[in-house]
Amino acid sequence: MRFSIIQHGGQEYELTVALRDQILRQPLGLKFSAEQLAAESNVIHIAGWINDQVGACCVVAKEDEDWFRIRQVAVDTQFQRQGYGKQLMEFVHQHVVSQDGKKVFCHSRDVAVPFYTHLGYHIVGDYFEEVSIQHVRMEKDL
Repeated sequence: MRFSIIQHGGQEYELTVALRDQILRQPLGLKFSAEQLAAESNVIHIAGWINDQVGACCVVAKEDEDWFRIRQVAVDTQFQRQGYGKQLMEFVHQHVVSQDGKKVFCHSRDVAVPFYTHLGYHIVGDYFEEVSIQHVRMEKDL
């Protein structure tokens, strides 16, 4: 899998929105609103490519001098459990470090906690509901 940082609003961005919608939103009966997508114009969009297909993607936002937030991590179902999610996160971590970031966090769905734990993240705080399912904050020092 090769990774690239893509521009908001372009054709590649639309492919990542479609993947995130398929993997993260549709199973919950949710759709992206125009306002939600417009609000993503000032964040980093990362795509993982297998040939010419987006196989994985995520959104990364700088929160302050040290912290970056990782959101909307999605891997196409045909590529799950093959190490591509781990590769995506390693790319994200390298990019954050290249931007002088020192720490990352995410709001992990309860089912994804083992994935993030395996990558060295730890749980901070209690579970909470977000987009109708249980999440927990997970953090990692880079």
